[in-house]
Amino acid sequence: MNATVSKTEGSSNLFVRQVITRALLFAVGGALILTVAGQAGWARGLALGGLASAANFLVMSWMLPRALDPAQRRGQAFTVVSVIVRFGLMAVALAVALSMPQRVTPLAAAAGLFTVQFTLLSDRFLGGRLLGTTSESR
Repeated sequence: MNATVSKTEGSSNLFVRQVITRALLFAVGGALILTVAGQAGWARGLALGGLASAANFLVMSWMLPRALDPAQRRGQAFTVVSVIVRFGLMAVALAVALSMPQRVTPLAAAAGLFTVQFTLLSDRFLGGRLLGTTSESR
């Protein structure tokens, strides 16, 4: 592995860690605000969805380079497995919320599944200040 590839992988790992950290902070912060507001079911749903969203992003960041690697003949198999695992994570989060709606609000869990996307969009609108990068460098 040459130095350029190694440097790129290091910066992408840092980016993934920053996105996951911020997404979990958004989910936990929102859950704390909802708990203080007396909406414990909504807080649990948001936290559950946010955790599933972060896990989904982590799995995607781990499997995507393997699926796109031209040296591996199993790229298409990795793509299929990646989609199944990622959709499975989201389905489990929604199934948990739907199985106990008196404790976890399913709508909040569904909204929490978009935590990573919210993090990425808010970083883009803030000019890269959220993740410590500039928008032009991406």
